[in-house]
Amino acid sequence: MSSLKNYLAGIIESSADGIIAIDLNRRVMAWNPAANVLQELAATVPDEPEGMVITDLLGGACREFALMLMRSIQEGRSFRGVEMRIADSGGRLRYFSASASPIMSESEEGKRKNVGAVLIFSELTEIRELEERANRHDRLAALGEMAAGVAHEIRNPLGGIELYASNLGRKFPADSPENNTCRKIIAAAASLNRIVTDMLTFTRSRPPQMRRAQLLSVVKGAVDMAAREIEQKSITVDLDIAADDAPRLVDPDQLVQAGLNVVLNAVQAMPVGGVLTVSVTPMARPDGSDGGVRLSFADTGPGIPDTAKDKVFNPFFTLRKDGTGLGLAIVHKIIQDYGGTIDVGDNQPTGAVVTFVLPGAVR
Repeated sequence: MSSLKNYLAGIIESSADGIIAIDLNRRVMAWNPAANVLQELAATVPDEPEGMVITDLLGGACREFALMLMRSIQEGRSFRGVEMRIADSGGRLRYFSASASPIMSESEEGKRKNVGAVLIFSELTEIRELEERANRHDRLAALGEMAAGVAHEIRNPLGGIELYASNLGRKFPADSPENNTCRKIIAAAASLNRIVTDMLTFTRSRPPQMRRAQLLSVVKGAVDMAAREIEQKSITVDLDIAADDAPRLVDPDQLVQAGLNVVLNAVQAMPVGGVLTVSVTPMARPDGSDGGVRLSFADTGPGIPDTAKDKVFNPFFTLRKDGTGLGLAIVHKIIQDYGGTIDVGDNQPTGAVVTFVLPGAVR
């Protein structure tokens, strides 16, 4: 019997899924190593949680796990495949699937009785993020085709409007109200033309033109192009560049354009000043070889609402009254063409972080 118990204990310890068991007094009787992932979500979880009351152990973001165990005991029934979304300390949404069941044991009289409950859970975060990226790619592809058609249809008559307004303006004195009206028409047409150009940039796929460059120069290029806006709003720029900044094979022009759009978004989120931190971090594969690079842009503005995080890369979605909603869509397109990924998260204690991961950047 002892060998069987050891065998079963080994199975629980080796399981890739988190396993937590409690008794009728709500105290933890079993907690396998895979369940330690909850330490990242609940600061109240110690290294050795056995014997603790589950509701004291799992509070805050992890309270749903404890409630499932309690309900399983109280109602004597199982809960299967319950999905949960929990934000970790960095603001990243983590996805879990959990199942809970009563633990039944035979009494000396031969009757089965409830002696506790067991919870088995697994993390689905990577799967859900991959699904979201695939769905986002499909949405953007469809919107891109529509935007390309609309852009071409607008651009054709737009040139005529500018030409006719310019010709008409020449018929009036330079300081006349009529000439001023014509100038306003030309300015409005030019503004619309910029939006159309952004739409075409978003829909046009250009393979990266790779050449060796230092990422420090790329980042500085993006920051320098936004220098006027940064100075006007008294924003401090902190460049956190890894010591290892050897030249990498990149497309500096595309990365400068992508970086500039993100920097301008961050600047606009801090109208009365703040700090913009730009970080460049090389990544290594398990075998020690180069795994690409991570570029992060962190601001101290109000941050991005959770309800908007999965929409910010959609064309024409914007949180600003005067925004076109194409800046981050273009950034997403550039990084996607690059073979990389882009994500948004929360900065601490306040603000937003936009991160590029470029796995194809090699030396």
